[in-house]
Amino acid sequence: MSKKYEPQLKYFNLLGGAELRQSRLMVAFIVVIVVLVVVVFNLVRMNNSLQVANVALQKERVMYGYPNGAGMFVSAKQIPDHHLTAFTTTFLDNYYNFTPESSFANADEALRLMSSRLRALQEANLKVVARQSAEQQITQVFARTSDFTIELDPSLGYTVSFTGKRHRSTLNAIFRTNVYSIKMLIKPVRPSAHFEWAVVVDDIQIQEIDG
Repeated sequence: MSKKYEPQLKYFNLLGGAELRQSRLMVAFIVVIVVLVVVVFNLVRMNNSLQVANVALQKERVMYGYPNGAGMFVSAKQIPDHHLTAFTTTFLDNYYNFTPESSFANADEALRLMSSRLRALQEANLKVVARQSAEQQITQVFARTSDFTIELDPSLGYTVSFTGKRHRSTLNAIFRTNVYSIKMLIKPVRPSAHFEWAVVVDDIQIQEIDG
């Protein structure tokens, strides 16, 4: 009777040990990958949080230079009242004041100081007034009768309120005088060669009152 073949036990032990070591290496490799993924995810999240915080901090640090009465530039986060007053005065000088010779140039300058939204609403009317001034020899002068009242609305901008008289004349004869209560909305914009004031008029409300 022939003896049945049976592999030696040590061969099974060797094969089992190799599989065990391979399994352990695979588990260790998977654990390392999982740890690396978690670390990378946390680093990305931390970096994003730092970037958000840095952007917010930079916004808090933004300062603009505005000229004071002496012509010196002063840094400020909030637009100074004297800057808004000077801008509003310049705007009124062009929006309300004109002669037959300057009417078109003044209208163009007033439009330049407006936001694109307000410019679209005002341009046609200002051009008509300028043409009437040139053709009919009309001169218009605006004189404030109150100080500027400036208020800050963080969601809208700056409101500037005041009253004044508008005089219209032709051939040195005043033919109409109106008194108005006016409120303007002024919004900050990024300073540029075109927007050197760093603000524009975004809305203007005019109400005639008894003089």
